[in-house]
Amino acid sequence: MPGMTDGLTIDAFRNIRDVFAITGDDMRVHKGRSVVMVTVDGKTHYLKRFWLSPSQLFKRHVARGFHEMGMIDWLNGNGFAGPRIVRRGWAGIGPLRLRLFFLMEEMPDEMPLEACWRRYPQERDGLMADLASFAARLHDAGFVHTDFSERHILVGRGDHGWTFRLIDVERADVGRVTDARVANDLATLAASVMDEALRECVNGAFLDAYIARRASLGGGAGFRALLAKATPTKSFY
Repeated sequence: MPGMTDGLTIDAFRNIRDVFAITGDDMRVHKGRSVVMVTVDGKTHYLKRFWLSPSQLFKRHVARGFHEMGMIDWLNGNGFAGPRIVRRGWAGIGPLRLRLFFLMEEMPDEMPLEACWRRYPQERDGLMADLASFAARLHDAGFVHTDFSERHILVGRGDHGWTFRLIDVERADVGRVTDARVANDLATLAASVMDEALRECVNGAFLDAYIARRASLGGGAGFRALLAKATPTKSFY
């Protein structure tokens, strides 16, 4: 039965009607969109669904879902990493898109940044340096996350250091990067860190390394002034 998560295979995601009948462990459910955790072919996946309903005609959840899928594709196609989408589909009437889903595979060897730099405190300096290089490269490529928090950055180990994967990119944007928007991204990262000592590292060693890696910022004095006035894009308190 499509509604059962035990024994699901990737073939269960061929028909969008069946996909919308699948149940799983609810993670986030709102009118017009949901995220559930399901087991597919023995592995953990996250099923994200968006739909249009009479009570949500002006919420544009389906359009936001297509935007998020586009941001994921941009990351994965431009030398970065977003969620690994293993199946996707949509349905509508003519040009009107009424339902959308995409299925994302969990990366078992990665963990959120908030867990990583607490689990490996002895490697924090290297992690900060690699994260600064990643963030600088991301912003130089024209991508802003707009919810750049430690919960939305997954960390893994690569052959040449730490690797990073961005998730929850439904509010992200490409091509309209300004120093002010970048400053908001970094202010959001700092605000998301509850541990005061870690937050000081973000505002200190991480920021110094980030500025050094972005030639366009010059010495960074103007950017630091922007950052002092920047507003996190989400409250974490």
